[in-house]
Amino acid sequence: MIANYHSAVKSCIDCGKCGEICPICKVSDNILYTPDNKIKLLSKIENGEELTKDEFDTIYLCTRCRACNEVCPVDIPIADIIQYERGLLAEQGREPEKTRHIIKNIVEKWNPKGLDNEKRKEWISDDLKFSDDSEIGYMAGCWVAFAHGEIARNTIRILNHCGIYPKILEKERCCGLFVIDNGHLNEAKEYAKNYVEYIESCGVKKLIVSCPACYSVLKFEYPKLYRKPSFEVVMSLGVFKELIESGRLKMNKINKVVSVRDGCPLRDRRDVPRYILRELGVNVVELFDEDVCCGAPAGVKPNYPEIADAVGMLTIKRAKEISEMLISYCPFCLYHLEWVREKYGADIIMKDLSTLLIESIS
Repeated sequence: MIANYHSAVKSCIDCGKCGEICPICKVSDNILYTPDNKIKLLSKIENGEELTKDEFDTIYLCTRCRACNEVCPVDIPIADIIQYERGLLAEQGREPEKTRHIIKNIVEKWNPKGLDNEKRKEWISDDLKFSDDSEIGYMAGCWVAFAHGEIARNTIRILNHCGIYPKILEKERCCGLFVIDNGHLNEAKEYAKNYVEYIESCGVKKLIVSCPACYSVLKFEYPKLYRKPSFEVVMSLGVFKELIESGRLKMNKINKVVSVRDGCPLRDRRDVPRYILRELGVNVVELFDEDVCCGAPAGVKPNYPEIADAVGMLTIKRAKEISEMLISYCPFCLYHLEWVREKYGADIIMKDLSTLLIESIS
């Protein structure tokens, strides 16, 4: 694989397409921040050579949204090479202190902020119904559990409305995407093994998740790190779509013009939220001609907050221009963009799709 990475770097034709699509490059004119220049540092990092500040920064100024991979005409796995470079820097003791601290929190305390993990269940309200005997489990995810509990509450209310009473994971934990994004793959392998085996021990046959990152990690990354889980991993949006199609979830129409903040891990399923919104009767206008990340994931927000904020403002400014409301289905996008909105005093309504759904059936 390492030899293949070197071959891939050499195959770069300097077309510039990756820089055109990169969210970091949309708010910075530093040529070194382009994805092709990030991967051209591979040999230098492998050899443990000293990096300039710009060279070091560019490796961590990447949200790992994978947009660069998708436009590369010679199929270079750019995001994977950046992950490998970060892993090398971690082994060499050169990764950012904030990155190291967040990974330690996830591995030891099961959440990025190092909070009391028992507080994950504080979103649960008395009106919600669960079943300890259910083979359907529910995983809220860190940003839902700790920052946007209303997403979990509304999701369970929708499920309950349709006669579904899932099981709560008593020892839910972070999916570990941040650990994976930053190249700590040995720790990620052990983490995946422990979490998969725990969920299986709960008797869960189908796991509903509210976070695109959790969905992507459990469904696609865990099989590579450990093995395919015995349970099916499904995104809450997919469940909502099935309930609408079957006629079990009936909604009142909402007359709004909305824009949609797509979650990077679900770009290939962007039709699902739009199907739900069409069924709600809203008019969807697209933010950009191509997908643009919110700017926060993989360590950009904690390590380079001003750049993360600038990328976030691309979404906020555009949404404000073309729509009445910005709809998200990614809790981390929502968490970041709400922070940016408050910081810069932007006047725009933001809601998670589950909130719009619950409003339509209340």
